[in-house]
Amino acid sequence: MNPAIKLTFEEIVNQHEGRIYYYIHKLNINDPHQEFYQEGLCALWSACETYLPEKCLLDTYLNYTIRNRLVDLLRKKQREQKHDKFVYQEETKMMESGNRCNQMNLPVDKDPPIPNENLELWAQVKAQLTENQWKWIDFYILRDLSIKEIAEQEGVTVDAVKGWARQTRRKLKNNRIRKLLLHCLHCDDMDRIIAV
Repeated sequence: MNPAIKLTFEEIVNQHEGRIYYYIHKLNINDPHQEFYQEGLCALWSACETYLPEKCLLDTYLNYTIRNRLVDLLRKKQREQKHDKFVYQEETKMMESGNRCNQMNLPVDKDPPIPNENLELWAQVKAQLTENQWKWIDFYILRDLSIKEIAEQEGVTVDAVKGWARQTRRKLKNNRIRKLLLHCLHCDDMDRIIAV
């Protein structure tokens, strides 16, 4: 114990325990397991060990030390809760749907977002393409995923997805498919498809 303090630690606890409860209450801390109270006791002990009478009054130093230790523990608990919540959300996503759009962290629907008035036209386009070429149109054009995200989604390399894009663009030289797509898409979407 610090020689500047003439009391035993038990006596100090009896005199200053109210400070711990005061800061627990003031910081609006719910302490059902007495973790914050224990941290307050540790702070009280630490303050008694490091107290220098020439620097400040004992009461001021105790208040400062106890409050700051409780605030530190509170922040740590909040970070842990935030992390636990994030982990829980990620686990829930993976259990509910292994597919997700990394850009928005939302599940990827099985059906592409095609307006009802264009369903027949899109069915004709899809009939002209292979499965992978359709995946590229679906994910890259309709869902606006990046090539890297498509590769992760489908479990293939980025080069494979780029190959799907090249094959699809080659097929677009066929005027029939190009006309179908022009009816289905906005001009800027069509530019994205045709761009090399």
